[in-house]
Amino acid sequence: MNILGWIKSKQSADNPTATGAYQRPEDAHHPVRCEILVVEDDLDQLEYLCGLLRFQNAIVTRATSIAGALQAIASPVRFQLAFIDLNLANTSAVEVVRRIKTSKQGTHPIIVSADFDKIQMCLAWGYVGCLTKPYGVGEIRGVLRAHWLPTSD
Repeated sequence: MNILGWIKSKQSADNPTATGAYQRPEDAHHPVRCEILVVEDDLDQLEYLCGLLRFQNAIVTRATSIAGALQAIASPVRFQLAFIDLNLANTSAVEVVRRIKTSKQGTHPIIVSADFDKIQMCLAWGYVGCLTKPYGVGEIRGVLRAHWLPTSD
């Protein structure tokens, strides 16, 4: 089975709610797997990124809106990484990153974007990392390794 087939098979297990609230998988109490928050309003991109992260044995919590992301950040979950789409519709990802920096000091925000200039601006502001679109398994592994997190290889 290829990666897209595997991702599609996992879609029914943890689709985001229509309200944009965050969802945490039921197998989230594993001692070795890393906890990752993904904030993405494009459902296709969300499925793809979450699938790639699950393929790396990550526990993925999903948020499709700023409200869902803020709810996840306020939860007691200790995320190691937060992948945040820089171009969330009608909102600003800056608020999510600001909230992470003030309330989840152990969480490293990773900006996801295809806009090189915006990525450079965010890195200059002190954001921890970036994931440039388009991306694949290799780029996901690179981010996880850069933060000393486990991968599937």
